[in-house]
Amino acid sequence: MVSGAAPWSVASAPHRWRAGYIGVVPAPTSCDICGFRWDDVTGDVVGRLTRASESFVDVVTNAGALVSRRPSPERWSILEYAGHLRDVLISIRERIILAVVTDRPTGVAMHRDERVDRGLYRHDTVADVSEELTVVTRLFTKTVSSLREDDTRRALIYSSASPHEVTVAWAIAQAIHEAEHHLGDIRENLTRLD
Repeated sequence: MVSGAAPWSVASAPHRWRAGYIGVVPAPTSCDICGFRWDDVTGDVVGRLTRASESFVDVVTNAGALVSRRPSPERWSILEYAGHLRDVLISIRERIILAVVTDRPTGVAMHRDERVDRGLYRHDTVADVSEELTVVTRLFTKTVSSLREDDTRRALIYSSASPHEVTVAWAIAQAIHEAEHHLGDIRENLTRLD
């Protein structure tokens, strides 16, 4: 993908598309919690995601006994956040690939809370998740680096659970948002548990 300013904005087409129960709604442009702004993502997106992922792995591997503890029942543990980020990068990568080869596809919903609630992360270990997050980040960034500029403008419906009409570029920015936002969450967990 070409460095520099890219079309990180949501698709400009009117939001009239409907498929069954899905009504397309505008995608978020900023995060009220962490201040992330999708339109501010420019330049070295591969480096930015890689740095966030490496910082994530560093917190996970150095959290010691705190890695599996939840600061409160409704807040995930550091290890659960790491498993979530791993799965988010897999999910967004698949959405990007689908959007590059298919016209306006709808991505598969991730069911993030259900994954945790059903215990699908219960067998994750620090070593496994750290390695998997590193590998998935590499796969994601290789995919992004392989995109042509016109690929980043292709549209998709993010998922049936989040029916936002977005561009591939927005989805890339969303991956960065997930990594940076949840890096803040796990750092906050450390202070809450300390």
